[in-house]
Amino acid sequence: MRMKAIAIGAMAAALFAVRAEASAITPITPTAAELVVATTGDVTVYFAGATASFDSVLNLISPSFFGPFFQNHTTPVGTSLDLGTFTAGTVLRFRLDVTSTGNSFFTGPGAGNPDGIIHVGHATWAADGTIPVNGILVGFEDQLGGGDLDYDDNMFVFSNVSSQAVPEPAALLLIGSGLLLLGRKLGARR
Repeated sequence: MRMKAIAIGAMAAALFAVRAEASAITPITPTAAELVVATTGDVTVYFAGATASFDSVLNLISPSFFGPFFQNHTTPVGTSLDLGTFTAGTVLRFRLDVTSTGNSFFTGPGAGNPDGIIHVGHATWAADGTIPVNGILVGFEDQLGGGDLDYDDNMFVFSNVSSQAVPEPAALLLIGSGLLLLGRKLGARR
């Protein structure tokens, strides 16, 4: 009986360690921003914890596919993975596969998600004893409709990555219309 209690205690401690939350230096805020390689070189991702009850894994889907990795209920916080070497300015797109529900959610604009809403938040991360790099903390919501919108269901820290705003479709239409009008005016002057 005592061995069973020790085993249960060890499993609970392991579960707590995996479910530990990351500590960011800025709040996690929802964003349609893309993750962009800051300088030519390696990009490393660290598992920063999970509060989700659903099971999930992360995948790099662009510029090439790499995954799945970081099963959220078995990966220890601080586990790192080198994603490879990328050229500065490369946009990295990620997909969180929620294996418990069959849903998938993407970094970037909400239009890429099945419910049309943003499922990712970003924050600034400062190196600590568990994740020893400065970087960007990326937190996912793992439920359709955004769940509780706290963006901490699954969290990852990326090194050598910056956040780049994505123009809204309406802004692109406005810019395109302005350029078209300018082109017509210039053409009429000839």
